Amino acid sequence: MNPWIKAARLRTLPLALSGILLGSALSKLCRSALITSTNSTHTIQVHHSNLIQGIVNHFLPSIVTVLAILTATGLQVLSNFANDYGDFRKGTDIKANRKDRMLASGEISEKSMKNAIWLTSIITLLLGTLLIFSSGLFETIGGYYLLALGLLALFSAITYTMGKNAYGYLGLGDFFVFLFFGLVPVLGMGLLNGLFLNPATTVYLDVFVMAGVGLGLLSVGVLNVNNYRDIPTDKEQNKQTVAVRLGQHKTLTYHKILLTLGGVLLPLSFIAFEKRYFEWPNLMGLQSIFLFGIFSPFFLLLSSHFRAVKSSFPGDRESLNPELKKLSITILSMVVLYGILTFLLFDFPSV
Repeated sequence: MNPWIKAARLRTLPLALSGILLGSALSKLCRSALITSTNSTHTIQVHHSNLIQGIVNHFLPSIVTVLAILTATGLQVLSNFANDYGDFRKGTDIKANRKDRMLASGEISEKSMKNAIWLTSIITLLLGTLLIFSSGLFETIGGYYLLALGLLALFSAITYTMGKNAYGYLGLGDFFVFLFFGLVPVLGMGLLNGLFLNPATTVYLDVFVMAGVGLGLLSVGVLNVNNYRDIPTDKEQNKQTVAVRLGQHKTLTYHKILLTLGGVLLPLSFIAFEKRYFEWPNLMGLQSIFLFGIFSPFFLLLSSHFRAVKSSFPGDRESLNPELKKLSITILSMVVLYGILTFLLFDFPSV
């Protein structure tokens, strides 16, 4: 495999794009709700006469979504390049004998990686700027908020392990993952789709926050498995991750909390939307139980994942690496189901 493809670590993209996809699905859901809310009985207005047309119109991404996906991809690849470079410069990957890292293995030179970081930064910045322009938000305060968040995301992607005060070595990686894999992309997609700009479009803001927090917690879970696996080598390199600070047993408790809260909040955000739109009398009625039932296979997968992590020990790469992929795919699958439910709710054609 090409060393640059290895360095880009494309396997990390599903998690990086989950926030964009979730925010896009929620935006379509809430925009449709705002349009149809003029109907006093809150019945669903069907816009498509056949199934194929309904699927195409719902799932065909807008130019904003496409640019957001490209920008998020650029940020993730940039983060992986910078992570490789930062850990190499600090000697972490060399001492840990990380042959899967391109600088430590000698497959990519230090100078080439540094140039790649600069190039990826410029391309990602241009994509992000084009994204804001395409949304028409540069004429509003929302555009400047997004620009500031974009620059902060770019900075955080580079400084995770690069620099003297790399926050990944200070135990702040969990916070930044929570922010930039959860709240920021979910709320950002809402803003890019014209929501939250005036009181009338902030009706479902709490739903976005709940979904963003849920996704953010699950995303931190992925980082936590990574850091749990690396406890022995991170201790040697004085990399003070949350897992190193907590130790093996408390890290497992922390992981359980992340999976439980994140796994509940994500479907609960959809239920909260349903309750408000259809004016259900209470949050945990039969309708909510039914929707939780739809997500129940994912609860089983998260439980199975936790048992597998609990039965493994720090440093056990053979057992824990598959769990990283398993958790990332589970999160993406939950987001895909979320999108399917939004389609069934507002765009599924009548018979």
